[in-house]
Amino acid sequence: MAIKALTLSETFEHVSDTDPSKIKKTVPVDPKDPAKGTKEEVTIEEGATVFGLKPLDVFLMGHIYDNASTLTGKQGSEDIGIHTRVNQTNIEAVKFGLAYFKNFKDEKGNDLVVKPVKAHVNGREYDAASDETLKHLGNRLIAELAREIKEKSEVTKDDEKNSD
Repeated sequence: MAIKALTLSETFEHVSDTDPSKIKKTVPVDPKDPAKGTKEEVTIEEGATVFGLKPLDVFLMGHIYDNASTLTGKQGSEDIGIHTRVNQTNIEAVKFGLAYFKNFKDEKGNDLVVKPVKAHVNGREYDAASDETLKHLGNRLIAELAREIKEKSEVTKDDEKNSD
């Protein structure tokens, strides 16, 4: 069985877990047989904010992860430190993985749009969301969107089993 390659040209949509229009309910797996347990069912109501996201290629993910940690100290010294920049890693993933918004408003009720800029990473040109765009997202939302982007930027067992 062959694994399926990443599709980097397609976007996927995500509604934040904090969006009031995303309703999660626990429902029975089989309403006629409660012994089968329960499952979570998600419903997206009208008016939800939708984030259009895209997976990142291996070169960009490598750059993001390589810049996630720094090592400090002097040779022969016992004073060595490792610093992990998790928030910066998340910001970079969203910067390159955010394609569009639907129903995302500013404080005045105006629709926000992703303002793209060109960015060069390791000799390659990428479309990226501008800092002006990213400033409208909080750390928790950035972390949630980054998790989705990072997950879609990997080949998973689900991709393997669906590749026949």
